[in-house]
Amino acid sequence: MRRSATFFPILAVLFLGLVSRSAEAQADVEFYVDQATFGYGDGNTLLEVYLAFAATTLTFDAAESGMLAQLPAVFALRRSTSAALEGTPTEAVWSDTTTMSFLIADTSSIVEGQYFVHQTRTAVAPGEYELSIDFLPVADSVRTLTSFSREIVVPDYSAAAVPALSEITVASSIGRSSDRDNVFFKNGLEIRPNPNKIFGGGASRLFYYAEAYNVGSVVDEGSQYTVLAYVAEANRPEAVGGLSRRTQRAVRTPDVLVGTFDLGALPSGSYFLRLVLLGPTNEAIVETSNKFFVYNPDVQREVVVAEEVSFEASEFASLSDDELDVAFERIRTIATDTERRRMRSIDDAQERRRFLYDFWLVRDPNPGTRDNEFREEFYQRIQYANERYSTSFTEGWKSDRGNIILKHGLPSNIEPHLYDRGMAPYEIWQYNNIPGEGQGLFIFGDPQGFGEFELMHSTVSGERQNPSWQSDLSRR
Repeated sequence: MRRSATFFPILAVLFLGLVSRSAEAQADVEFYVDQATFGYGDGNTLLEVYLAFAATTLTFDAAESGMLAQLPAVFALRRSTSAALEGTPTEAVWSDTTTMSFLIADTSSIVEGQYFVHQTRTAVAPGEYELSIDFLPVADSVRTLTSFSREIVVPDYSAAAVPALSEITVASSIGRSSDRDNVFFKNGLEIRPNPNKIFGGGASRLFYYAEAYNVGSVVDEGSQYTVLAYVAEANRPEAVGGLSRRTQRAVRTPDVLVGTFDLGALPSGSYFLRLVLLGPTNEAIVETSNKFFVYNPDVQREVVVAEEVSFEASEFASLSDDELDVAFERIRTIATDTERRRMRSIDDAQERRRFLYDFWLVRDPNPGTRDNEFREEFYQRIQYANERYSTSFTEGWKSDRGNIILKHGLPSNIEPHLYDRGMAPYEIWQYNNIPGEGQGLFIFGDPQGFGEFELMHSTVSGERQNPSWQSDLSRR
């Protein structure tokens, strides 16, 4: 590993005040919320909600068989207020009042980093919703202590002609089970989710669960398809060494996808677990990802310190004219307007070599080390784009999708629409954090049906904006 930055996890921790039954002072309870969705049938989608509570922040009272912590809560799912008319009441399409109970033999066994996990699920129609959780005091009262809410999108997995992947449940353990009464039971497995999505130390093994649907719509029955699962650093497209796995699968619907990775050797940081379904010719059918965090304070990133290399001793000083032309063409994608004007005005080869040297030098995040991590990542993005998006007409990095990858890296999520009835194939790319923009969407379409996806619309400033992109892709 090449980066030297120290990582301190920035955790989105929510707090709620609890009133104990003995009317003692309120205590802050640390908890985390996550969710995942899966196909269900009858046009509905299964929504699972996961919660984790830090054991050291719970209040335990004596019970018949040990020490008991109780957390009464009301779960509710409402149509998204952003999609509703102003002032329109949003009745809950699902609600559940429950008391979450966590029983232990003795509080002396509680250790830092221990969490109690709760799970609930419901089947709902696909759409945009607001999930809310209202926590109540244990004593008889209608007063809500605090509320949690989150906007969520519930996808539609029911289209028989469209391959799809569920969202990924990131879990702390998965094992065989026949206990159907277990709240964590599903498809012959006991799946214990990890809602805080933090791994490392004594809990370094990540388990995952997902489901694939309708692969037979693009892969012949009796054939096999490939599941590519890998772990990548949050801002890098390639798999971390040793954390990639390809599995041949028979075509079935649904197909349960389960696996595990040992993260014990990873330095602390943010990572993505990525799942890609590949067809017989290694083409990507559909993909999804889930972000998680690693905290391994004893694992150090490798830092190689080297003396600064002068221009005369650098690789740029000996580049041929053809190599210069290729290098200039590639960096034009990420160059500033001022740099592009300067590039057009340079005729002398030696001056072009010097420009290229300075171009990468100012972008080196760690000038005191041997490697330029920014440049390495840029060329890794080129390699990734070439492997995924090259056609007989265009190199992958020159395509519209490749161009966006060079600028912004891999998207946080890709939503494929390759077989929607009445529509040309298209993809929706979502980025959660583009510097200066925040969230951003890119829609790529193949209006001619030749496999050449072009950028149809984006919410990011400076990119093509076309609010009527759906009409341009319509085949009706």
